Amino acid sequence: MISTYQLLRFTRSFWLALGMLALFFVAFAFYVHAEKEIDRVNDIRLKSHSLAAELRQSSDDLTRMARNYVITGDSNYKDHYKEILAIRDGLIARPVDYHEIYWDLVLSDNKRPRPSSGEKIAFLDLMRRIGISTDEFAKLAEAKMNSDALALIEKAAFDVYESKVDTPEIRKQKAINLLTDDAYRAAKAKIMLPIADFHRMMEVRTDKAVNHAIDFAVRLRLLFILVGAVLIFVLWKSYQSLQFTLGGTVSELRKQLDKLGRAEFSESIAVPQGLEKSVLGLLSVAQVELARGDAHRRSVEIRNQRLTQFYNVLSQCNQAIVRSHSEPELFQQICRDTVQYAGIQMTWIGIVDTEKNVISVAAADGLGSDFLFDQLISTEEGSAFASDTPVLAAKDGRAHWCQDYLSAATPELWREHAEKLSWRAAASIPLFKNGSVYGVICLYSAGLNAFDEEIRTLLVELAMDLSFALNRFELEAGRQRSRKMEVLRSFMLERINSSVSLELFFHDVVKHLENVIPGSKCSILLLENDGVHIKAGATPSLSVTYSNAINGLSIGPGVGSCGHAMHSGVRVIVEDIATHPYWELYKDLALDAGLASCWSEPIRSSNNRILGAFAIYHSVPTKPDNGHLMLLEMAAHFLAIAIEKNRTESSLRKLSQAVEQSPNVIIITDTDAKIEYVNAAFVQKTGRTLEQVVGQRPSILQSGKTPLFSYEDMWDSLRRGENWQGELVNRYVDGKEYLELAHISPVRDVDGKITHFLSVQEDITDKKRTEERIQYLAHYDVLTGLPNRVLLEERARFAVANAKRTNSHLSLIFFDLDHFKNINDSLGHSTGDALLMELAQRLKETLREGDTISRLGGDEFILLLTGTDEHGAERVAEKLLQTVGQSYQIGQYDLNISASIGIAVYPEDGEDLETLLRNADTAMYRAKQDGRNIFRFFTQEMQARSGRHLELVNALRYALERNQFQVVYQPQISLDTGIVIGTEALLRWSHPDLGNVSPAEFIPVAEETGMIISIGEWVLRTAIEQTKHWHDMGWRNLGIAVNLSAIQFRHSDLPVTVTQILKQANMEPEFLELELTEGVAMIDPPGAIAIMNDLHQRGVRMSIDDFGTGYSSLSYLKKFKVYKLKIDQSFVRDISSDPEDKAIVSAVISMAQSLGLQTIAEGVETEEQLNFLREQKCDEVQGYYFARPLNTAQFEAFMRDRE
Repeated sequence: MISTYQLLRFTRSFWLALGMLALFFVAFAFYVHAEKEIDRVNDIRLKSHSLAAELRQSSDDLTRMARNYVITGDSNYKDHYKEILAIRDGLIARPVDYHEIYWDLVLSDNKRPRPSSGEKIAFLDLMRRIGISTDEFAKLAEAKMNSDALALIEKAAFDVYESKVDTPEIRKQKAINLLTDDAYRAAKAKIMLPIADFHRMMEVRTDKAVNHAIDFAVRLRLLFILVGAVLIFVLWKSYQSLQFTLGGTVSELRKQLDKLGRAEFSESIAVPQGLEKSVLGLLSVAQVELARGDAHRRSVEIRNQRLTQFYNVLSQCNQAIVRSHSEPELFQQICRDTVQYAGIQMTWIGIVDTEKNVISVAAADGLGSDFLFDQLISTEEGSAFASDTPVLAAKDGRAHWCQDYLSAATPELWREHAEKLSWRAAASIPLFKNGSVYGVICLYSAGLNAFDEEIRTLLVELAMDLSFALNRFELEAGRQRSRKMEVLRSFMLERINSSVSLELFFHDVVKHLENVIPGSKCSILLLENDGVHIKAGATPSLSVTYSNAINGLSIGPGVGSCGHAMHSGVRVIVEDIATHPYWELYKDLALDAGLASCWSEPIRSSNNRILGAFAIYHSVPTKPDNGHLMLLEMAAHFLAIAIEKNRTESSLRKLSQAVEQSPNVIIITDTDAKIEYVNAAFVQKTGRTLEQVVGQRPSILQSGKTPLFSYEDMWDSLRRGENWQGELVNRYVDGKEYLELAHISPVRDVDGKITHFLSVQEDITDKKRTEERIQYLAHYDVLTGLPNRVLLEERARFAVANAKRTNSHLSLIFFDLDHFKNINDSLGHSTGDALLMELAQRLKETLREGDTISRLGGDEFILLLTGTDEHGAERVAEKLLQTVGQSYQIGQYDLNISASIGIAVYPEDGEDLETLLRNADTAMYRAKQDGRNIFRFFTQEMQARSGRHLELVNALRYALERNQFQVVYQPQISLDTGIVIGTEALLRWSHPDLGNVSPAEFIPVAEETGMIISIGEWVLRTAIEQTKHWHDMGWRNLGIAVNLSAIQFRHSDLPVTVTQILKQANMEPEFLELELTEGVAMIDPPGAIAIMNDLHQRGVRMSIDDFGTGYSSLSYLKKFKVYKLKIDQSFVRDISSDPEDKAIVSAVISMAQSLGLQTIAEGVETEEQLNFLREQKCDEVQGYYFARPLNTAQFEAFMRDRE
């Protein structure tokens, strides 16, 4: 800080200088006052002498007028005489500069030489005004009195001259004598003596005052000079103190301050010794602090920029996760995005093989990624990679960071690449699948310490997202496997139960599995009856040489995959034939046949006897996944069934063709219900052999869950000799329960006596489940478990009939979820489905037992409330809004939704479900229009509106082909030049029956029905072709603005369509401006940016319409490729009376100017609005003030008038 001594020194000098300056001004003021006093005294003296001379002059003028009158007889002289007396006595106004008037110079036209001043004042009063002394005034009063006495003589001469006593000559002579004799001259002299005394007295008094003022002024001059000298000295001392306080010159300080203002910190400020606490010293300290702060700010900016890059990467990767359909596709996209958007030098993703202890590269991108694909990274202890981050992350399942990669324990080859490719920091994060480490994602940056805490957090989050995607892929793969398994199961069961031969069955199975497993070759090998030798069952895709070579081989240990599997009875998986010991003797044969791997599954009979082996080959070394193993097992199982079935059928055919060919379980018992015979189906399905069950009762199959009355009914029928049919719940030997349909008939001998009972049993477990499932699917929604429309209609019919019978009410509530599509689009359908299931559960818990909640599909739900009038429905709707509006925790997302509800009440709003449903739907759409998250009851007004809507829909379908549309044009004016720079194309619809329909009414209908696409394209084509025509007419700089609807803008073909129309019309794209409302742009900002960029690259200009009515973000506005903002007419309309509208318009124009955008105001109707917009520097305007929307001819006439 500046020292106290410096401040006191400068302050003391400053206040002393200020005091001396004040004293200087006081002395100067007194001096000026003295000089003015001298001038005032001289002025009084001049005026006094002048007025005294005026008294003398007026006396002389009276004498002249009197003498001229009596000599000439001219009455003008007498009039002048009287006028002079009247002026002196204040009876008439004084002339200007009276002392310069000489009455003998009055012109012949009797006009005075000076105009009147307008002031009536007597001579003595005038003398009092100027401020003379009492004695001086007495002298002038005496002279005035004597002058008045002389005037009496002159009036006497007038009387003589005008009398009738003597002849005119005598009267004239007598009058002349009176005005020239000694008495007259003596009276005249009495006037001059007091005037002379007055002049003398005035001179004495004024000389004394002037001399006194001069003396005072001289003394003040001396004081003034002295104070000035002292002031100069004090100012010099103050300057020295200021220099000491500042530490340098003002110019030097300004120079240093300019540097600080420009953030130039490279050259430090030099401070002279002893002035460290001066202002310059403080600037030096401030420079150091500012330089430190600037360095910190730059580091923060760089850090924030990298964070932004990584957030962008996270966003791009999340999109890749959503869009990718396989791991390779996802991994490659992730690598590409991290390199492209985060400035990462190189990224690779490796798969961890825990059996081989290696990490293999699955995807890579960036500098040096090519050499990675030849690398196998060993995870074994002691390997060169043991301390590298990928291996550490794969082993302990945690992220590892190396902020100085070249200093870490890195393999030599990788170090060389790192030095060459500027890998300075490395990060490895594990990827998980099903809770275990599946792989690692590794990133390499060019900067040391590149991975700070926040970036590490983002990368870990990225790895978690990838792990989630891997689990999702796994689940999807599981579903695909299940589907394939089910298809295979159905196929094989169908073929097993068909009448095809076993050889054809083998062939079909093999070909089917080869289609299921791309790139595979399948075979079925059978074991000869001797249990030793192999014979080919089906090898359609294997070479003839290979098939002949293996035919007849003996099974045993190490005899290939199939020979070993049939010998050991266990599955054999050989991933690489060339290296596996089981194929040592046969690998050349296999490799020559193009076989590199072989997975073999033994085919076992129901009694665990080896029947053969099923094998899957690949032309490259391949490891099976769980799906492949399940397919192996299933194929072998069904092949065993087929083989056993074939063999059993052949055996049973010898005993009983009819019985043995039955696919159902057949049991023959004696009359005591002891089993004498069971068929193969029984053995196959129950797991019990004939030997095990003969002599036993069928009750060994009982589960204890069949109702007792079923058995009682069965025996009652059998004892009566009747057939019995029913369902029994039995149990297999492994404890598995199943449902069978049993047909039991008594068998009679030739005498008609019952000797046996024949039971034909069919396992209908799957069939029953299928029927129940079909029944369930027919009446319930699969996702939520809620009743569907079919069940709703059944219950509604019953509810309506009951309400009609009991004369009660019934309410139908129709609601859907607001903006639910956004959740599906942004978070995925799985998240949306989970939300719907959670909502369904809440609704079930909320409603009464007798009410029905049904899902119609998507996000639409129906509530059927029995015995509920409008008041009850209102309470339910309010409760429903609360229930729906509660937060939903779906996975990692905390979601909030709302509902729009429509209510229809029976019987007022309909007497059947269809009518109630339609009216509730209409009320629901009114709720959406009124702001959403509310409910509305159906009204007749809504029905009328619905009818109007339907009428518009039907009329719109033919409006375009019947030429009912017209494009009109509203001029756009430049405020700078007043020239028409363009026009906005507006659509009008004139229907023969409906009349002129407002765009506000039919445009939403066109958008809703999708007809806006064709209508919008027609408007665009018409406007462009018309504009090109005007260009050809000479208005070559005229632009055209066309509005885009939300549906048009989101249409994928928009840029191509616009380009084609421009090309067909042969019009340059820069004359076309596409207007997009602010709200439409903010529905999907990234998508809007992409479309705008495409149109911008094609040369088409974009503008934001109705700006200020939406919720756009300034960050997005900067990214939008727009050049103009259109101020909505709602702000312009009240701009002259509403301060808020004024402020909004001013802010929009100012913001647009700062962003380098133009502005145009619509709806300008008054000159006041126009002047305000001109003051605010708005670029362009349009509105009724200039012209309404015009048809083509009107617009051309308007343009000619403007010219």
